[in-house]
Amino acid sequence: MNLSAEDIGPNVEFNDAGRHAILSQIEDRLGSSVSAAAWSCLWLAETATLESKWQDPAFISLLQVGDLDSMVRYWSQRHRQKSTPSSTRCTSSPAPPLPRQTVPSPDTAAPTSQLQSSPFAPGNTPPRGLKRKRGDNGSISEISREPQETHRGRSAVAKQICLARDASACIVTKFPDFVDVAHIFPFSMGSSNPQISPFWNLLRSFWSEERVTSWQNAILPHGTETPKNLICLAPHVHRLYTNGCFALQPIKLSEDQTKLTLRYYWLSKPDLPAWRSVRDRPHIDDNLVELPRHLKIIDVITDRPIRSGDELILETSDPNIMPLPDIRLLDMQWVLQRLMALTSAAEADDDDLDDDYECVDPVRIESSEEYKISDDHFDAVEMWISNQPQMRVPCKYVEKFRQVV
Repeated sequence: MNLSAEDIGPNVEFNDAGRHAILSQIEDRLGSSVSAAAWSCLWLAETATLESKWQDPAFISLLQVGDLDSMVRYWSQRHRQKSTPSSTRCTSSPAPPLPRQTVPSPDTAAPTSQLQSSPFAPGNTPPRGLKRKRGDNGSISEISREPQETHRGRSAVAKQICLARDASACIVTKFPDFVDVAHIFPFSMGSSNPQISPFWNLLRSFWSEERVTSWQNAILPHGTETPKNLICLAPHVHRLYTNGCFALQPIKLSEDQTKLTLRYYWLSKPDLPAWRSVRDRPHIDDNLVELPRHLKIIDVITDRPIRSGDELILETSDPNIMPLPDIRLLDMQWVLQRLMALTSAAEADDDDLDDDYECVDPVRIESSEEYKISDDHFDAVEMWISNQPQMRVPCKYVEKFRQVV
């Protein structure tokens, strides 16, 4: 992958003359304004897809009465019902897990690490911010009898590989050590959750079958819990990402897949009416250094504010053991982060946020069929970490994983 200069930036789709002509015809057929979500979809959709569908009555009806806001609700993690138990915050649908392993009891186990927290039974969730102690909620056998057994946890293995790959530092600000391991494709959506089928169907109404299928293929075979779906972000940067305040455009991936170039773009929320003329052309400022109320982030190495258009370089010493983020998932977030911003989605509250690894780290280690963890993987990660003086990821965790997996 290597984008040309004319394909770089947040306004590329809006400058397409062919799109302008099609949208004029669509508005003539509609005879009225459309919702913010429909307007945003039309301006970000692929021109070829619009050309093939604009005369279809079903497509026109979708623009008029379809629940296009649901795409934003799913992507911004608002699709979960508030009335469900707090355990649903930890629902995932990763690939089939490895067989459950017996974890030594607290009497015989090595000192508990942050990578081996116990699951908790639904209804016994402690208040936000409080730590859960190992063994507070019964044995593994008791938990396995809970009806929500299919609610699988996050992979501590994938998390540690992501930390090693990104040098335990935020990929945007370089802020070290105290970082979140954030999902590109939201953890809460899960890969095999049947409730998100409408989400994929709606995407196909505006983007090509080939492109949407590539997005699906990037997440469905192995679930959300893979290093290819994870990036390190400082906590405040993670919150900005979840609220659609910025997007990352994938620019270039080296042939050996060891170097990935991204561009950072701030996304301001336009103050626009709920219903808009299809012909009203959007614009995303591509020279921002901050959002309203002096909301900005700083490169901790250069003390320079991060501004729109800044390049971010992600590298890996071994793309097989520590793969870079999947270019297809980054393409998907590039589209949907801008869709969220143009729709002017309200900010997520604390209960909506995908607080990575805040829920509970699973006792069992899960992996995907594609991503088998072997001793060679652990040895390579351990060796790589030991050669990085700036790292603060204890190598004892690698040995912990050997005992569990």
